Amino acid sequence: MADSNSTKSDLAEAMKKLMARKPFAKISISDLCDECGLNRKSFYYHFKDKYDLVNWIFYVDFLTNVGGKSFENEWDLLVAICNIFYQDRAFYRGALKIEGQNSFRDYFYEMLEPVVGFFVKDLFQVQDQELFVTFFCDAFLTAVLRWFSMESDLAPEVFIGELKEVLYSAAEKISRKVEPGT
Repeated sequence: MADSNSTKSDLAEAMKKLMARKPFAKISISDLCDECGLNRKSFYYHFKDKYDLVNWIFYVDFLTNVGGKSFENEWDLLVAICNIFYQDRAFYRGALKIEGQNSFRDYFYEMLEPVVGFFVKDLFQVQDQELFVTFFCDAFLTAVLRWFSMESDLAPEVFIGELKEVLYSAAEKISRKVEPGT
């Protein structure tokens, strides 16, 4: 088992190094194997394709940084998720640009849905929770993409703090405009 994890880690490091130098679309399995001195058979023993490898990298980062920890509130959890991206900006900037079937964006969205769903169920007492989960997942993913596209060094705590301020301010203004009983 230790050899398996070592091989996966070697492939993950190779992917990170390659993505720092060139776009994901231009990285081949041969490039990955050459970078870490493994053969294609070893790669395919552990991963279906290069998309699977990118998703596995996030999965491991997520478990390492978020798994099993308790958070005081949903904002702290979002900061922890953004810290994962921030700590390895070059890799995640590239990963978030991957589009199409099996993309990292889709994988991240799928992992985000139950997290957002957990917090949304307490906020909105409606039958169709799915609408609100989808809305907040879309909003958060779009905000993260914009944060990364700015290529700034805005810290995760500051980024999430600004999101929180925008949401609370919007909610307050909306609630003032809604008349009771409508």
